[in-house]
Amino acid sequence: MAKRFLAAAIGVPMILAVVFFGVYAPILFDISVAIICAISVGEFSHATNTLKLYQISIPSLLFAASYPFLLTFGYSDIAVYAYTGIALSMMIFFHKKITYKELANICCMTFIITIALSTIVSMKNRDTPHGSFYFVLSLGLPWMADIGAFFAGSFLGKHKLCPEISPKKTVEGAVGGVLFCIGATCFVAWLFSTLLYGGSVRVEYISLCCLAFLGSLLSILGDLSFSLIKRNIGIKDYGSILPGHGGFLDRFDSVVFVSPLMLVFISYFPILSF
Repeated sequence: MAKRFLAAAIGVPMILAVVFFGVYAPILFDISVAIICAISVGEFSHATNTLKLYQISIPSLLFAASYPFLLTFGYSDIAVYAYTGIALSMMIFFHKKITYKELANICCMTFIITIALSTIVSMKNRDTPHGSFYFVLSLGLPWMADIGAFFAGSFLGKHKLCPEISPKKTVEGAVGGVLFCIGATCFVAWLFSTLLYGGSVRVEYISLCCLAFLGSLLSILGDLSFSLIKRNIGIKDYGSILPGHGGFLDRFDSVVFVSPLMLVFISYFPILSF
């Protein structure tokens, strides 16, 4: 627990700094997402022993680090084409070193992690003045669900949710996580609308509650999915860069599910009105 608080003490101020200065320099959101994507892809490559295959791991890391920027400047399709062509070409040129299974492992997860997390940048590009709100919500929604589930499960948990994949998760924890996520999300939105935006933006709380409900459920699926991958690989954590949490991918696995949902949801049901 002490390590978790230490990680929060370091991470939260960094996120707040991005939120505050991102209002004046939106490129900070691209930089933040690029760092998260690159480290997450690197952690997965290391966990699957494909990081040492430099012919494919280096293009994967470069794609993960550059895609968020290219998405902003309108060259994301070129990045996808280039990475696909390079990856398949490397398998041909180095077929004695790189197997199809290894190529599929790293390429599949590179695409999933990078494109999913980069939807945070897409939301910023759609509404740049309020990019900080979408950035915080993309990260905070699954984290708030996780926090609520942790405490609810610790005090009330009796019925296992999915014991074969994640023995510590309980049904009671999941319910607590959903309820806490809805309340905390509304509170965060209220803070933004009153303090940062000065009442110039109205929050559509009904839409926001629906988003928080769906997002908290998807965050559970995201966590379980990446937990199952870890079990298949035979590891406990993807990395150790975050004390008490494991690696970046251990912390952002649920965001991989939630952020794309947010992008789709706000396209049809806006949560901010002007």
